[in-house]
Amino acid sequence: MNECTFFGRLTKDPEVFTTQSGNKLVRITIAMDRTVKGEKRTQFIPCIAFGKNAELLEQHYKKGREILVKARAENARGKTKDGVEYPTFRFVIERFWFAGSKLKQQHEQTAVAETVESEISEDELEKELEEFFEEDQNFEPPVENGVIPAEEDLPF
Repeated sequence: MNECTFFGRLTKDPEVFTTQSGNKLVRITIAMDRTVKGEKRTQFIPCIAFGKNAELLEQHYKKGREILVKARAENARGKTKDGVEYPTFRFVIERFWFAGSKLKQQHEQTAVAETVESEISEDELEKELEEFFEEDQNFEPPVENGVIPAEEDLPF
């Protein structure tokens, strides 16, 4: 099973794109808090959505809005500023829900979009994703002799 659940706030308004084949794609980043050794840290989770999910995110979400997301993780490749490739991942939103207090939600609809089957093949979709999903060009994996030395050094 490949299922990830995230709860947090949008770090900025959704970025909306239209692919070459006319499909809508939205990129968001979710800020989530976690505690490590008693210290609060914020994690930033990059997510993308297609079709109806993308349309709903574009219409109903803005920076700072709370969101609950169910996504799947996909392998991806990134490059450092020196052109060295490294493995990474991205999260594709399958479903999402408005989150926050009941008072805030009284005048809002719940946005629950069923997974929409893509009208293009996985290979074509992957090529289009590479165009929109930019990796951190300044990231250099914290590796010593092929091993990440500590959990705190992980890029996620």
